[in-house]
Amino acid sequence: MERYPDLVFENCSSGGLRLDYAMLARYPLQSTSDQEDYIYTASIAANAPTAVTPEQAGVWSYPLADSTTEQTAFNMVNAMLMRIHQSGRPDIIAPECFAVIKEGIDCYKQMRGEIPASLPFWPLGLSALGDEWLSLGMETKTRIFIAVWRCNSSTGTISLPVPQWKGKKVKASCFYPQSLPSKCEWNQQAGSLSAVLPASVSARIFVLEQLDAEDDA
Repeated sequence: MERYPDLVFENCSSGGLRLDYAMLARYPLQSTSDQEDYIYTASIAANAPTAVTPEQAGVWSYPLADSTTEQTAFNMVNAMLMRIHQSGRPDIIAPECFAVIKEGIDCYKQMRGEIPASLPFWPLGLSALGDEWLSLGMETKTRIFIAVWRCNSSTGTISLPVPQWKGKKVKASCFYPQSLPSKCEWNQQAGSLSAVLPASVSARIFVLEQLDAEDDA
């Protein structure tokens, strides 16, 4: 690494099964899982920061050729709060899905510089396979990014506690994907974000930004 400082070494360790910092003290990147079901990948990704720093956690995004736009976005959300391992079939995927991939990469470039200094938190607690809603938050110096996954839930609305910003005036918006429908609203008094995801299997990244006195005026 001293001879080739621009070369990135990955500690695959059989898809994260042998993840430890005896290795990661030497290598900058860790593959978190070889899971091939993107819905299961969401649960693994949501919990990954309990074991590996987000800037070292490589998560596979693999929308296949027959993916819908929602499935494509779900794959991208899986990886965007950590390090994207982009795979799948972007070479033959439908143009509207390719556009969702590109949007994800563009959004990721806007936020990736903040990931190493961010603090992970879990608005809904740690996730388990089979949970209908999953969430992972990343708090930076000026913003909070919250990934939300809806996994075959019969209800499309979820309330996500963000107690550290309770009482603060906050602007809430969908960070990714803006090309697909969703709704969100910040509850200042409760310190929570209400989110609406229209599809039974879907995912979004919302962003919270504090409003200063000048913005309020």
